[in-house]
Amino acid sequence: MATKDVAKVSETQNQIALATSFEDFQGAGFHETQTDDYQIPFLRILAQLSPQVNKREGAYVEGAEAGMLFNTVLNKVYSGEKGIECIPCHYNRRFVEWVAREKGGGYVGSYEPTDPIVKTTVKNDRGQDILPNGNMLTNTAQFFVILLDPDEGFTKAIITMSSTQLKKARRWNTQMQSLKARGKNGLFVLPMMSHIWKLTTVPESNDKGSWFGWNHSMVRRLDLANEDDQNLFEEGVSFGKSVLAGEVEGKEEAATGEIVEDNDSAVM
Repeated sequence: MATKDVAKVSETQNQIALATSFEDFQGAGFHETQTDDYQIPFLRILAQLSPQVNKREGAYVEGAEAGMLFNTVLNKVYSGEKGIECIPCHYNRRFVEWVAREKGGGYVGSYEPTDPIVKTTVKNDRGQDILPNGNMLTNTAQFFVILLDPDEGFTKAIITMSSTQLKKARRWNTQMQSLKARGKNGLFVLPMMSHIWKLTTVPESNDKGSWFGWNHSMVRRLDLANEDDQNLFEEGVSFGKSVLAGEVEGKEEAATGEIVEDNDSAVM
Protein backbone atom coordinates (compact mmCIF):
# COMPACT_ATOMS: atom_id res chain seq x y z
CA MET A 1 0.00 0.00 0.00
CA ALA A 2 1.32 3.44 -0.94
CA THR A 3 2.37 5.87 1.79
CA LYS A 4 -0.49 8.25 0.91
CA ASP A 5 -3.03 5.44 1.17
CA VAL A 6 -1.68 4.39 4.54
CA ALA A 7 -1.96 7.99 5.77
CA LYS A 8 -5.57 8.20 4.58
CA VAL A 9 -6.51 4.97 6.34
CA SER A 10 -4.82 6.16 9.53
CA GLU A 11 -6.64 9.50 9.39
CA THR A 12 -9.99 7.79 8.85
CA GLN A 13 -9.39 5.48 11.81
CA ASN A 14 -8.49 8.45 14.01
CA GLN A 15 -11.69 10.25 12.99
CA ILE A 16 -13.80 7.19 13.78
CA ALA A 17 -12.10 6.80 17.16
CA LEU A 18 -12.72 10.46 17.96
CA ALA A 19 -16.36 10.25 16.89
CA THR A 20 -16.81 7.16 19.08
CA SER A 21 -15.41 9.05 22.06
CA PHE A 22 -17.89 11.90 21.46
CA GLU A 23 -20.71 9.41 21.02
CA ASP A 24 -20.17 8.12 24.55
CA PHE A 25 -21.18 11.58 25.76
CA GLN A 26 -23.85 12.40 23.17
CA GLY A 27 -26.10 15.28 24.22
CA ALA A 28 -24.00 16.12 27.27
CA GLY A 29 -24.49 19.70 28.43
CA PHE A 30 -27.91 20.15 26.81
CA HIS A 31 -30.04 18.39 29.44
CA GLU A 32 -31.70 21.55 30.76
CA THR A 33 -32.24 23.36 27.48
CA GLN A 34 -35.81 24.00 26.38
CA THR A 35 -37.50 25.19 23.20
CA ASP A 36 -37.06 28.86 24.17
CA ASP A 37 -33.30 28.36 24.40
CA TYR A 38 -32.95 27.80 20.64
CA GLN A 39 -33.35 30.07 17.65
CA ILE A 40 -34.78 28.78 14.39
CA PRO A 41 -32.87 30.38 11.51
CA PHE A 42 -34.49 32.10 8.57
CA LEU A 43 -33.37 31.24 5.06
CA ARG A 44 -33.33 34.56 3.19
CA ILE A 45 -32.55 35.77 -0.30
CA LEU A 46 -29.77 38.36 -0.21
CA ALA A 47 -30.41 41.59 -2.10
CA GLN A 48 -28.12 44.35 -3.38
CA LEU A 49 -28.73 46.34 -0.18
CA SER A 50 -28.29 43.42 2.22
CA PRO A 51 -25.49 44.19 4.73
CA GLN A 52 -24.10 40.68 4.20
CA VAL A 53 -22.95 41.64 0.67
CA ASN A 54 -21.39 44.98 1.69
CA LYS A 55 -17.75 44.71 2.77
CA ARG A 56 -18.08 47.94 4.77
CA GLU A 57 -20.82 46.48 6.97
CA GLY A 58 -20.17 44.59 10.19
CA ALA A 59 -22.63 41.92 9.03
CA TYR A 60 -20.63 41.25 5.85
CA VAL A 61 -20.23 37.56 4.98
CA GLU A 62 -17.26 36.60 2.83
CA GLY A 63 -18.32 35.54 -0.63
CA ALA A 64 -21.89 36.77 -0.21
CA GLU A 65 -23.60 38.19 -3.31
CA ALA A 66 -27.09 39.35 -4.20
CA GLY A 67 -29.22 36.36 -5.18
CA MET A 68 -27.54 33.98 -2.75
CA LEU A 69 -29.41 32.22 0.06
CA PHE A 70 -28.47 33.18 3.61
CA ASN A 71 -28.91 31.22 6.86
CA THR A 72 -29.42 33.86 9.55
CA VAL A 73 -28.18 31.69 12.46
CA LEU A 74 -25.31 29.81 10.86
CA ASN A 75 -24.32 33.04 9.05
CA LYS A 76 -23.78 30.89 6.00
CA VAL A 77 -24.52 31.54 2.32
CA TYR A 78 -25.54 29.12 -0.40
CA SER A 79 -25.44 29.55 -4.16
CA GLY A 80 -28.81 30.79 -5.38
CA GLU A 81 -28.20 29.11 -8.71
CA LYS A 82 -27.33 25.69 -7.27
CA GLY A 83 -29.83 26.07 -4.44
CA ILE A 84 -30.44 23.85 -1.44
CA GLU A 85 -32.77 20.93 -0.85
CA CYS A 86 -35.42 21.04 1.86
CA ILE A 87 -38.43 19.23 3.28
CA PRO A 88 -41.45 21.49 4.00
CA CYS A 89 -43.07 20.55 7.33
CA HIS A 90 -45.68 23.24 8.06
CA TYR A 91 -47.15 26.39 6.54
CA ASN A 92 -48.87 29.42 7.99
CA ARG A 93 -49.53 33.03 7.04
CA ARG A 94 -48.88 36.04 9.26
CA PHE A 95 -49.00 39.81 8.96
CA VAL A 96 -45.58 41.10 10.00
CA GLU A 97 -45.05 44.62 11.32
CA TRP A 98 -41.87 46.44 10.26
CA VAL A 99 -40.48 49.89 10.90
CA ALA A 100 -39.83 51.62 7.56
CA ARG A 101 -36.19 51.87 6.48
CA GLU A 102 -36.25 55.68 6.49
CA LYS A 103 -37.25 55.52 10.18
CA GLY A 104 -34.46 53.16 11.17
CA GLY A 105 -36.02 49.85 10.13
CA GLY A 106 -36.53 46.72 12.20
CA TYR A 107 -38.92 43.92 13.10
CA VAL A 108 -41.76 44.77 15.51
CA GLY A 109 -44.08 41.75 15.69
CA SER A 110 -46.42 39.45 13.78
CA TYR A 111 -50.17 38.88 13.82
CA GLU A 112 -52.55 36.19 12.66
CA PRO A 113 -54.79 37.08 9.68
CA THR A 114 -57.81 37.29 12.02
CA ASP A 115 -56.18 39.88 14.32
CA PRO A 116 -58.15 43.19 14.35
CA ILE A 117 -54.95 45.17 13.69
CA VAL A 118 -54.95 43.87 10.11
CA LYS A 119 -58.04 45.96 9.32
CA THR A 120 -56.51 49.21 10.60
CA THR A 121 -54.07 49.73 7.72
CA VAL A 122 -54.31 52.16 4.81
CA LYS A 123 -52.49 52.03 1.48
CA ASN A 124 -49.71 54.53 0.82
CA ASP A 125 -48.66 55.77 -2.61
CA ARG A 126 -46.48 52.65 -3.04
CA GLY A 127 -49.39 50.31 -2.39
CA GLN A 128 -47.98 49.27 0.99
CA ASP A 129 -50.20 48.64 4.02
CA ILE A 130 -49.45 51.23 6.70
CA LEU A 131 -50.57 51.06 10.33
CA PRO A 132 -51.76 54.13 12.29
CA ASN A 133 -48.31 54.25 13.98
CA GLY A 134 -46.63 54.59 10.57
CA ASN A 135 -45.18 51.07 10.48
CA MET A 136 -45.65 48.67 7.57
CA LEU A 137 -47.76 45.54 7.83
CA THR A 138 -46.66 42.85 5.38
CA ASN A 139 -48.75 39.84 4.39
CA THR A 140 -46.21 37.03 4.78
CA ALA A 141 -46.28 33.33 3.94
CA GLN A 142 -44.13 31.18 6.22
CA PHE A 143 -42.79 27.73 5.42
CA PHE A 144 -41.18 25.76 8.25
CA VAL A 145 -38.70 23.42 6.61
CA ILE A 146 -35.84 21.03 7.21
CA LEU A 147 -32.80 22.08 5.18
CA LEU A 148 -30.66 19.26 3.80
CA ASP A 149 -27.32 20.99 4.12
CA PRO A 150 -24.54 18.84 2.60
CA ASP A 151 -22.11 20.16 5.26
CA GLU A 152 -24.30 20.61 8.33
CA GLY A 153 -26.66 17.65 7.88
CA PHE A 154 -30.34 18.49 8.28
CA THR A 155 -31.27 21.71 10.09
CA LYS A 156 -34.59 23.42 10.74
CA ALA A 157 -35.34 26.79 9.18
CA ILE A 158 -38.10 29.21 8.23
CA ILE A 159 -38.67 30.59 4.75
CA THR A 160 -40.83 33.69 4.34
CA MET A 161 -42.44 34.99 1.16
CA SER A 162 -44.17 38.34 0.80
CA SER A 163 -45.08 40.92 -1.84
CA THR A 164 -44.50 39.45 -5.32
CA GLN A 165 -43.38 36.17 -3.76
CA LEU A 166 -46.83 35.39 -2.33
CA LYS A 167 -47.82 33.93 -5.68
CA LYS A 168 -44.83 31.57 -5.37
CA ALA A 169 -46.13 30.47 -1.96
CA ARG A 170 -49.61 29.83 -3.35
CA ARG A 171 -48.16 27.85 -6.25
CA TRP A 172 -45.97 25.76 -3.94
CA ASN A 173 -48.88 25.00 -1.60
CA THR A 174 -51.06 24.04 -4.56
CA GLN A 175 -48.40 21.74 -5.97
CA MET A 176 -47.82 20.05 -2.62
CA GLN A 177 -51.52 19.52 -1.96
CA SER A 178 -51.97 18.00 -5.41
CA LEU A 179 -49.60 15.14 -4.52
CA LYS A 180 -51.74 12.10 -3.76
CA ALA A 181 -51.39 8.37 -3.22
CA ARG A 182 -53.85 5.50 -3.08
CA GLY A 183 -54.40 3.98 0.33
CA LYS A 184 -56.81 1.43 1.80
CA ASN A 185 -59.61 4.02 1.69
CA GLY A 186 -58.79 5.39 -1.75
CA LEU A 187 -56.83 8.49 -2.76
CA PHE A 188 -55.43 10.73 -0.04
CA VAL A 189 -53.31 13.88 0.04
CA LEU A 190 -49.73 13.08 0.96
CA PRO A 191 -48.31 14.87 4.02
CA MET A 192 -46.28 17.97 3.29
CA MET A 193 -43.12 16.40 4.66
CA SER A 194 -43.30 13.43 2.29
CA HIS A 195 -41.22 15.09 -0.45
CA ILE A 196 -37.84 16.75 -0.93
CA TRP A 197 -37.81 20.03 -2.86
CA LYS A 198 -34.99 22.19 -4.20
CA LEU A 199 -35.00 25.95 -3.57
CA THR A 200 -33.13 28.27 -5.91
CA THR A 201 -33.34 31.97 -6.78
CA VAL A 202 -34.16 33.69 -10.06
CA PRO A 203 -33.80 37.33 -11.19
CA GLU A 204 -37.10 39.20 -11.45
CA SER A 205 -38.19 42.76 -12.24
CA ASN A 206 -41.12 45.08 -12.82
CA ASP A 207 -41.56 48.81 -13.36
CA LYS A 208 -40.50 49.43 -9.73
CA GLY A 209 -37.12 47.73 -9.95
CA SER A 210 -35.35 44.37 -9.98
CA TRP A 211 -34.66 41.74 -7.36
CA PHE A 212 -34.14 38.00 -6.87
CA GLY A 213 -37.12 35.78 -6.17
CA TRP A 214 -37.77 32.21 -5.09
CA ASN A 215 -37.96 29.19 -7.34
CA HIS A 216 -38.85 25.67 -6.21
CA SER A 217 -38.81 22.27 -7.90
CA MET A 218 -39.61 18.78 -6.66
CA VAL A 219 -36.68 16.41 -6.20
CA ARG A 220 -38.29 13.16 -5.06
CA ARG A 221 -40.65 11.46 -2.65
CA LEU A 222 -39.14 10.05 0.55
CA ASP A 223 -38.75 6.27 0.55
CA LEU A 224 -39.98 5.06 3.93
CA ALA A 225 -38.31 1.71 3.32
CA ASN A 226 -35.01 3.59 3.55
CA GLU A 227 -33.84 4.21 7.13
CA ASP A 228 -32.41 7.67 6.41
CA ASP A 229 -35.60 8.77 4.65
CA GLN A 230 -37.69 7.32 7.48
CA ASN A 231 -35.70 9.38 9.99
CA LEU A 232 -36.14 12.52 7.89
CA PHE A 233 -39.89 11.94 7.66
CA GLU A 234 -40.22 11.42 11.41
CA GLU A 235 -38.16 14.56 12.04
CA GLY A 236 -40.43 16.47 9.67
CA VAL A 237 -43.60 15.22 11.37
CA SER A 238 -42.19 16.19 14.77
CA PHE A 239 -41.19 19.67 13.57
CA GLY A 240 -44.61 20.26 12.03
CA LYS A 241 -46.35 19.24 15.25
CA SER A 242 -44.13 21.60 17.26
CA VAL A 243 -45.07 24.54 15.03
CA LEU A 244 -48.77 23.68 15.18
CA ALA A 245 -48.58 23.46 18.97
CA GLY A 246 -47.12 26.98 19.13
CA GLU A 247 -43.72 25.78 20.32
CA VAL A 248 -41.96 27.29 17.28
CA GLU A 249 -42.64 30.75 15.86
CA GLY A 250 -41.35 32.77 12.96
CA LYS A 251 -40.03 35.50 15.21
CA GLU A 252 -37.01 37.73 14.71
CA GLU A 253 -35.37 39.51 17.62
CA ALA A 254 -33.65 42.04 15.37
CA ALA A 255 -33.06 42.89 11.75
CA THR A 256 -30.86 40.10 10.41
CA GLY A 257 -30.59 41.28 6.86
CA GLU A 258 -32.24 43.65 4.48
CA ILE A 259 -34.27 41.63 2.01
CA VAL A 260 -35.76 43.93 -0.57
CA GLU A 261 -38.42 42.93 -3.08
CA ASP A 262 -40.20 45.39 -5.32
CA ASN A 263 -38.26 48.23 -3.66
CA ASP A 264 -40.17 47.63 -0.42
CA SER A 265 -38.90 49.98 2.27
CA ALA A 266 -38.82 47.63 5.22
CA VAL A 267 -35.63 46.35 6.77
CA MET A 268 -36.07 42.63 7.42
